[in-house]
Amino acid sequence: MLDTSTRRVGVFIDVQNMYYSARNLFNRKVNFPGIVEKTVGDQKLIRALAYTVSTQAGDESAFFGALEKNGIDVIAKDLIEYDSGVKKGNWDVGIAIDVVRMVDMLDVIVMVSGDGDFAPLGDYVRGRGRIFHVASFRESTSSELLDVADIYTNLSDDKTSFLILESKPVRAGKTKTALKP
Repeated sequence: MLDTSTRRVGVFIDVQNMYYSARNLFNRKVNFPGIVEKTVGDQKLIRALAYTVSTQAGDESAFFGALEKNGIDVIAKDLIEYDSGVKKGNWDVGIAIDVVRMVDMLDVIVMVSGDGDFAPLGDYVRGRGRIFHVASFRESTSSELLDVADIYTNLSDDKTSFLILESKPVRAGKTKTALKP
């Protein structure tokens, strides 16, 4: 059996893609630390990066803190709102640039996204002799991205590990029945 413990792994998380996939498919939030743990396994994690967007409300600080507490570096940029009302916070180019910069320091690139825009990046990574591992919810994953993946982890196969069952805070003096998955 191949010893994978010396493989150097970088995990690149497209937070918006994963957030909206989980919300639209399952009405849940994503357990990002669980994904990092599963995709890295016994290999050596060099860096895990979560690319996300900050809103003007700034209510993401608890989420960002939770990621950082679990060893995931947060790379955030401000959400841009155009005069037309369109909001934009796309990280595709930024993620691709970071992968290109780090590819020579890594043996495995884990792309946590279902976005087909990363298929050419997968070709590049594989052309450099590296392993391109994609982790996503299959129902919202581009076939082009699947075609370039050396390894694919379908997060939908283990929803209890990769999704968070939300519970609302209980107010003082009131009781609430726990939600079940």
